[in-house]
Amino acid sequence: MARVSGILQAALVAAAAVSPVTAAEGGFASGRTRLTTPASDAASGRYIVELQDSTGPSTRQDSSVGDSIVGQISSLGYEATVKEDFSAISGRFKGVSVEIANDDSSGVVDDIKSLPGVANAWPVQPITLDVSFEVTPGTKKWNPHIATRVSELHDRNITGAGQRVCVVDSGVDVSHPALVGKIAGGKNLFEENSTALTDCAGHGTFVSSIIAASNQDFAGVAPDSEIYMYKVFGCEDGTSNDMVLKGMLAADSDDCDIISVSIGSNTGYVNSVLSRVASEIAQDRLIIIAAGNSGAMGPYFASSPAAGRGVVSVGSVEAAQTLGWPATIVSSGGQSLNISYVTSDGNKFNSTIDVPIVLDKGDSCNIAGSGLDSTAVLAKRGVCEPAGSYSSIASAGFGYGILYDSYNQGAYYMADVVAWSDTLKLMAVTTASVGDWAAEQIAKNYTLHLKIQADAQPAAFAAEVPSAGQLSTFTSWGPTYENDFSPIISAPGGVVYGAFPDGKFAISSGTSFATPYISGVAALWYAHAKKDRAEFVRRLTSTALALPAFESIDGKILDEVASLAQQGAGLVDAAKLFDFTTVLLSEPTLSLNDTDNRVNTHTIRIQNTGLEEVTYNISHIAASTVSSRNSLLYPNTYYPPLISAAGSLAEGKTIIVAAGATQDIEITLSAPDVAPDSGALWSGKILLAGSNDELLAVPYIGIEASTYNWTALHHGPESYRYDDTDGILYPLDYQGKAYHPADGDSPETYFAFRYGTYEFSVDLVGIDWKTEQFAYPPQHGSGSKAWLGSVRSQPLADGGYMDFPMREVVRFNLGSYVTFRSFANGTAIPSGRYRIFTRSLRMFGDASKPEDWQLFLSDPFSIQLGSDPIPGQNATWTSSLPSSTAAMTTTATAVPTTSSVPTTTAPISVPGTTTTLTATATPTGLEGAFTSLKLQRLKEDTAFVIDPAAWMELHIQISMPSPVAADSVLTFAVPAEITDIAEGYQLSASGAHAGDTSFDSVTRLYTIALGEWTTWNKNMIGDFFLMCRFTPEFAASMKQGTYVVQFPTVGKIWEAPVYYTAVNRSVIYERLSTAPYDGTSLYTAEVEVPASLGPWDFVRLTTSHSADSDGFVCVNSSVVIGETLDAENRIESFIDVTASATEVCNVKNFRAMYNETLTGDDVLRFTVGSIQGNRDQWTLNVVYLLDVQLANGTLVLYDQRTLEFEKNPRLRSFNFNAFSGERA
Repeated sequence: MARVSGILQAALVAAAAVSPVTAAEGGFASGRTRLTTPASDAASGRYIVELQDSTGPSTRQDSSVGDSIVGQISSLGYEATVKEDFSAISGRFKGVSVEIANDDSSGVVDDIKSLPGVANAWPVQPITLDVSFEVTPGTKKWNPHIATRVSELHDRNITGAGQRVCVVDSGVDVSHPALVGKIAGGKNLFEENSTALTDCAGHGTFVSSIIAASNQDFAGVAPDSEIYMYKVFGCEDGTSNDMVLKGMLAADSDDCDIISVSIGSNTGYVNSVLSRVASEIAQDRLIIIAAGNSGAMGPYFASSPAAGRGVVSVGSVEAAQTLGWPATIVSSGGQSLNISYVTSDGNKFNSTIDVPIVLDKGDSCNIAGSGLDSTAVLAKRGVCEPAGSYSSIASAGFGYGILYDSYNQGAYYMADVVAWSDTLKLMAVTTASVGDWAAEQIAKNYTLHLKIQADAQPAAFAAEVPSAGQLSTFTSWGPTYENDFSPIISAPGGVVYGAFPDGKFAISSGTSFATPYISGVAALWYAHAKKDRAEFVRRLTSTALALPAFESIDGKILDEVASLAQQGAGLVDAAKLFDFTTVLLSEPTLSLNDTDNRVNTHTIRIQNTGLEEVTYNISHIAASTVSSRNSLLYPNTYYPPLISAAGSLAEGKTIIVAAGATQDIEITLSAPDVAPDSGALWSGKILLAGSNDELLAVPYIGIEASTYNWTALHHGPESYRYDDTDGILYPLDYQGKAYHPADGDSPETYFAFRYGTYEFSVDLVGIDWKTEQFAYPPQHGSGSKAWLGSVRSQPLADGGYMDFPMREVVRFNLGSYVTFRSFANGTAIPSGRYRIFTRSLRMFGDASKPEDWQLFLSDPFSIQLGSDPIPGQNATWTSSLPSSTAAMTTTATAVPTTSSVPTTTAPISVPGTTTTLTATATPTGLEGAFTSLKLQRLKEDTAFVIDPAAWMELHIQISMPSPVAADSVLTFAVPAEITDIAEGYQLSASGAHAGDTSFDSVTRLYTIALGEWTTWNKNMIGDFFLMCRFTPEFAASMKQGTYVVQFPTVGKIWEAPVYYTAVNRSVIYERLSTAPYDGTSLYTAEVEVPASLGPWDFVRLTTSHSADSDGFVCVNSSVVIGETLDAENRIESFIDVTASATEVCNVKNFRAMYNETLTGDDVLRFTVGSIQGNRDQWTLNVVYLLDVQLANGTLVLYDQRTLEFEKNPRLRSFNFNAFSGERA
């Protein structure tokens, strides 16, 4: 990682210190990350051009529209051809997409806009599919329709018969068994002169099946509806926004009632071309669009075209079901057990088997037995990754593996299992009770058989994972940059099933698949109620079920109602949508906007379509208020912190609405009691509870911030000279060296976008140009007082480049840099003195007003083109101008650590008695070779011992000045109180065999048998460490004091003092212990924080096994307050606060926080129990982070502390060169 300049470093420190996000999330990068185009992906050379007079539907235009615009563009000197003529497709949008062969100017868009009759222009943007599929053979029963109550409509024969849904996607497999007869037709818009709807990606087939699939085991939302496909992809994963535009316009032109679009990009602006056109289509048709899969980015990351106004933007909910399959285990004792099992990817095991099944003594990660491929094994599910279980079972030779659940991991799909074995035909998970039953049968000496029928019916059951039925992590958060409500609804889209080409099925996740679910619900409504777009949307949002705030990483519900910026109105409730007689007639959602544009008072209109009058009680429920941004105004990423404040309704009301009557209700909402610039994103629902048992709801959202002042840049982009010889970023004009952009040498300009901006540019200006001169659009000039032009980047990794300005940029928190090669029109930058001018247009800003822009100038610097001299400067010119930055190398920061104790070279006095441990064995062999035998703490040069049961090291030093015959021995005696001393190791000297170690536990002699190397070397030095420890019995009996451990050798008794002292309660204390547990070993780590480190506001410990194969045991993990200490300062009595302090505990993650201060000698102890995934590993590591938030505002971080459990005694790893010497 590069070292950074003082100012850049200060930005990083500020970002880390004042916000709950990391430095990288809070501003510029902590390393050098080149911008690759996340901000403005563009398909080079292609543009969408909108012509004037295109508002509202009209007749289709002829091809002269394309010819005319091409002629005008060509008159500007560009070589243009029409790629798509949208005017010939639909009267909704008059325009074309064009390709310009000589696209070498950043001003192409502005040039096109300047042409007579042109309304707007946009670069064409590539769009890729960001989903993956786990493909499975065969069919399966999948019914996600219970939670959404679609199943109730199916029972009432509401199935969408006769309704067509138009799908804009990648094509469809028209011959798929689940879709036979369901594809009414379609258009191949991607390939000229082709009508084939072939789906190479599988995306469109999957989407279509969610809407209309119908066969024995799989039913779509509207199984009797039909699909009309608009294919806008080729046989690649990507397409472009002009193709998506073409698809939407074609569906619109064909008078589709319902248009389903599971495609989009992260340009979440209401006036992006796709959003704009979607908004217009939504005035007449129901257009349903995926909200996006960028939930990790947090609030304000809407996508296009889902940001369109009036569209139905759809978020995702995780499936509430697990698809299981039946099997039977039969005991020779006459009993049998019917079980349900879950395969790794949900696929059905399509074979009939009746095979022996054995109960293994290990677990799935450590299969103890072996078997044949005609045998099954039943094993406890271990804590390793599923791939580890697969390998263990396959390597043991079994043909079938059934894992019964353990440690509350849940009977659920096992992701990322790659089947590589030809013999292991099935690996599946079942419930923990199966293991208990099998153990009872085996205890009675019965044998077991596993039976599976190929034609067995599936058995879906409630998913045993915390995320089941909750909002998906990946679902994108709104609102839009313009504060519009998005998404507006959610549906099942996480871990769902669908059809895949070639007769297959697949599992996948994404808002791509929640979208067709809503399209299917729409098909039910249109087919069986009425074709009314506006009423459908109002019913959809007003009857939805609000879901809780669920943090999927920790698997924890945070609040009763999740922010509507994440879930929209909530999970679709299809039965209420049909059945409610109370109908909303006003807007389906309320956008309260920001503090500059706040609209607190709204009128809600309802109609009672029932036969009797209804009394309505009007109230309010607040959703979670989230902190949308940190103190530097960078959006908080998933999951944004909650704020304990909420909006409120001015007053509740009761109204009576007669049968058939309508009623207007004026409501006024008040913002939460927070600062108006806090960034609090608040939302909720106005509730109308009717005496007819109907609860109608109107969702709303608002933000406590000024969008205009929430600028894209939190300060000016920073430009530096990067020196690749020392990795340091220097001031821009460091040492007066000129840059050579044409040869790849350019300043690095760092920036990040914390919010949207309609336009951002990196330009070059003369050194005397002032920001006060800026006018839009900028006018090209020459000289030191002129705007000289926008730049083109140095070549990117894919060989392309990036031209400025960027428009409708995608925000990103991670600071990145750009370098430039030329002006954006391809012209080389001549020798001269320049400044970098960066500009960003505010949201809601008017480009023609300079005050609506953020404008920044860099320090001056020089550019040299080839050998051309820099005007006014000598070749050896150096700068005398002041610089705004200064080079700075980083310095190490002190990190708090656990207790440190002095090293010892001779006995010292400590409290307590002195005890000598003697050895009675008589050593043999060479005399005088040992120069030191010393005990110390493991990997620490100190004889002070705090935990007498812990591993120690015996540090052995040897000196042999003259060659020694091979097979000579060095021995020393070991006291009976020392055990588990490392032995059986070969000692080396630069790889040569210097000797072997052994220990006789009967005679208590430790022997080093010398090898051939000692015969031809002199001045030999041995220096190595052997692990050992006190016996458990002796360790338990030890009291404070000095223990002198004697190691007799030939001619001398070496004494190694060990100082057993009380725990130092002025620092953090760590203790490790190991004990038998559940057929394996439990590794317990204790971290104790004394009250003397306070007073504090909270102490939090976080640790994870997500990066390794080990796991936590929650029942053996705790948080306690030690109230009394014994003479050795160890906790003697305590108060258990585990329940209140533990925030997360599962197999892979543990986090606990105690937020009360302690006093006196109290001690806060975190205890974390772990077990190994792979029991063959010699070590188990617990890496933890400890945060102590002191009451004075200081946050003390104990980061990346590693506690290492050693299972077996050994030499230190670097003892490969235990001996050294000279050739004799």
